[in-house]
Amino acid sequence: MQVGAAECYSNAIEGDGMEKMQYEDQLKLLDRGEPGEILDLLSKLSQKRPHDLIFFNYYKEVPISSAAEVLYLFGDTLICRSNPTQTRALKASRYTIVRSPKLEQDVYASATYDAETDEITLSEFSYVELLPDRRNTLRVKIGGLFQVPIEAGTTTFTAKLKDLSLGGCALEVPDKALLGSFTYFYLNLSFALQDQPAPQKLRVMARLLRFESDAKPCRCIMLFEHDRRSEDLIGRYIAQRQAEIIRELKD
Repeated sequence: MQVGAAECYSNAIEGDGMEKMQYEDQLKLLDRGEPGEILDLLSKLSQKRPHDLIFFNYYKEVPISSAAEVLYLFGDTLICRSNPTQTRALKASRYTIVRSPKLEQDVYASATYDAETDEITLSEFSYVELLPDRRNTLRVKIGGLFQVPIEAGTTTFTAKLKDLSLGGCALEVPDKALLGSFTYFYLNLSFALQDQPAPQKLRVMARLLRFESDAKPCRCIMLFEHDRRSEDLIGRYIAQRQAEIIRELKD
């Protein structure tokens, strides 16, 4: 088992007075500081050369980071640009994290993109903690319908794989009752790897960590109990899926 695997799926935390963030389980809002404090700080840093300000976003769980070009201040907003890949990630999530070695704390900002001017408008600044910095493994979102037969004792049912890391996965289960009172399960996975002519089948033991919802279908988090083969195959599939997501973002 990977040490600290449970940190791959942190509890969701909502900011005070802010919209619920798309990746709220990865971000913890701290405080806004004094009125205008963060905006003034970012403005001053941007005037230094080099300023080392970068944008950081998640696109389908994959971290994307690029240099930030600060253009000008407009009222209580900051107008910026970045490269096309970062801009697409930022546009999809409607927020960004501003980072710099000169910042004591990362900064969260709501973000809107104007295609006519190719400008990014940042507002609603707050200091933020990025919880994924404590993860040991990358998590990727699974596209399409990825069905996983689950063995619960002598019963087998099918769940949907929603996202995956080397440490564990998120599953959508038709009914919580299907899991019964079991703690350990066998997951039957099938990966189509680019360097393999046939899908690679895998039966791996997993431990139920927690439920994220009790609705039907319910969402639950499971942590893998790896052997060498399962760790290798899942790691290769995650690397392949990450490459697919990055190509999608750049196209």
